[in-house]
Amino acid sequence: MEEKLYFQPAKYGNGQKKKTHAAPKTADKEVHKKGKNHKAVKLVCFLLFLAVIVFIILYFLRGKTTTTGQFPANVRNESLVCQSSNIAYKKVSNIDSPEKTLKINMIFNGTDSLSSASLKYTLAFASYSEAYSAEAISHAQFNLGLQSLGYDASKFNNKFSILDNVLDIVVNFSSSTTIDEVTKDYLLVEETSNGNLPITLSEYQHNYEQQGFTCTSTINN
Repeated sequence: MEEKLYFQPAKYGNGQKKKTHAAPKTADKEVHKKGKNHKAVKLVCFLLFLAVIVFIILYFLRGKTTTTGQFPANVRNESLVCQSSNIAYKKVSNIDSPEKTLKINMIFNGTDSLSSASLKYTLAFASYSEAYSAEAISHAQFNLGLQSLGYDASKFNNKFSILDNVLDIVVNFSSSTTIDEVTKDYLLVEETSNGNLPITLSEYQHNYEQQGFTCTSTINN
């Protein structure tokens, strides 16, 4: 029987095969290294973005100090509250109730000038239907009065609201609303003894107390 001999190549399993597998490992390392570098760059960019956002927030949250009057004195806001359960609001004279309250709130810059004011007229009725009817009547009368003076219906940002059997009417005077010979009646302001309109807190308090209101202010506390 003929015997066949097989010879392995001199370099079989010693180098050639290893070289075949070495290349992919090196490539994987390069890819892995690039991936880590890319993640590091993204992280740095994200941290820089956060730093910018924090800086912007801190910039806009910086405290501001506002000083009015003569330095270094700070002029604080003073308030005046006047109330009556007997006086009716003439701008809605077509309605009335034995249970009513007329309340006026005023804010002043110090005591020398009026900053804002609001008038609230509250009337309680026997039922919701009566309150509903009173709201319709008073709202129409109020708006017609404004129109006759050439004002828009929202001149004083007025609000008419009903809760159960209670009607609330609110009239607002902001810093942009001038109290003059026409608008003064909406806040029940009367002329002083010298024929001028009130200016200071004391003059307004005297104005309302002369009409029968009970008033309190922060300068009396």
